[in-house]
Amino acid sequence: MTLVGVPIWLTFLVPLTLIYQVGNAIKSAVFSSKDDENSSAFVLDSGYQVDAKDIIPQKDRKYDVVMLGATGFTGQLAVRHLAKTYGCSGENGVNWAVAGRSKDKLNKVLQTLADELKMPKLLETPIIVVDTAVASTLPNLVRDTKAVVTTVGPFRKYGSGVVEFCAKFGTHYADITGEEDWGQVMMQQWQPTAQATGAKILHFCGCDSVPWDLTVFQMTVFLSQKGEDLVSVQCFDEIKTNPSGGTLETMKLCLGAKDLPSLKEGVPEPFRCSPQGNEHTSPVTAKLPSWISKVELPWSSQPSYGAFFVMSLVNSRVVAWSQALRQGAPLTYSECAANPDWKTAFTNFFGTVAFFTAILNPITGGLLYKYVLPAPGQGPSMQTMTQDSFASVYAQGTGTKGSKVEALIYFKGCVGYLETARMLVESGLALALSPRDQLPSTEKGGFFSPSYGLGTALLERLMQTGTQFTVRSFEEGETRLNKIQ
Repeated sequence: MTLVGVPIWLTFLVPLTLIYQVGNAIKSAVFSSKDDENSSAFVLDSGYQVDAKDIIPQKDRKYDVVMLGATGFTGQLAVRHLAKTYGCSGENGVNWAVAGRSKDKLNKVLQTLADELKMPKLLETPIIVVDTAVASTLPNLVRDTKAVVTTVGPFRKYGSGVVEFCAKFGTHYADITGEEDWGQVMMQQWQPTAQATGAKILHFCGCDSVPWDLTVFQMTVFLSQKGEDLVSVQCFDEIKTNPSGGTLETMKLCLGAKDLPSLKEGVPEPFRCSPQGNEHTSPVTAKLPSWISKVELPWSSQPSYGAFFVMSLVNSRVVAWSQALRQGAPLTYSECAANPDWKTAFTNFFGTVAFFTAILNPITGGLLYKYVLPAPGQGPSMQTMTQDSFASVYAQGTGTKGSKVEALIYFKGCVGYLETARMLVESGLALALSPRDQLPSTEKGGFFSPSYGLGTALLERLMQTGTQFTVRSFEEGETRLNKIQ
């Protein structure tokens, strides 16, 4: 298949895609004023004023967490995790509610889960009707809950108002966005407000980029106990998953999008700053592969092959943000997809490149979205997500004194959706229920990465609900085959 695909890609897809994209770039340059108008249409601030007396203290709020987007593909999985793990709202010490635009659709989701899980009391779950595009509906979403967790993307289209109102009402927030540019715009706009109200705003609380961010954080903590800083880390990813329509819709909207306002000039980039606003003077250097190379893994006696992993672009940025928040030592971050042989590595690498070329192509992109790819709300079957999917991230690191450390985090289900839903829910519950002194961010409000905002509290909740994780030191030349499972 690859032998046939490469010539077609080179002779048809690439030339046509390049012509189309270059034409778009020229058009944007010629009509830049119109693009600026589109950016200015992005609403940063609804203008809604919050009186301090209307802010309910966190300890007095009715709900621990509200799940926004409960009718979407990943949102339904999040509700399912809440129900299976913590029971109906009010049981087992967790008070939760669901939120979305349609009460009928929310009731349908609850009915389906009540039947599947044989939990008729799920039909009594509190429902909050909210339209994220209508500012007047958002206070009801955020006012009486400790945390809001949301799967409603694309976040640049549906998430800005939620961030605004959480910041204004002192409500903690977690999402599963991978839209790094949008996250920076939100942080620059609402950081002072969140710091004033105590709201903790966390982006990237799903497969973008909890596994990698937490792993690097734990390796940093481990080495700090030896009096060392982590100075380099290499992550090797083995992942089996399938895309959903919502992910593809976000990708379609974000590729080439110019709808966001520019970041303010003359101030440090938000994701390069400490909570006090100080620019990180020891930045992270990301070394991501552009081609296929031979790598050695401790569980295999045969050479493996590393190749570019598409999520590494976001992962490296989130790790760098965490490092900036900690004002950590200079760190070199590397990440690749691990493959058992060169043929598999090339097939996966070419498949990724060909796919993105195809969706950027005006002809094949339209055909794929219309006839081949899943529509928003659709995704892998439950059987596929539980029995034919997994994610394993193995990492090797080096400390300032030369100490070696290795870590492994493993998710036994579909990391893109089933496990992402779990990561999001547990992030929200960690925000709502963890004692403040157990979080790296302590009492502070503001925008934080998952590891800086939640740290070990999130990892412990994930391990209690199915994730496997281990971190340990090793010596050069030590036989480590099968020691990390």
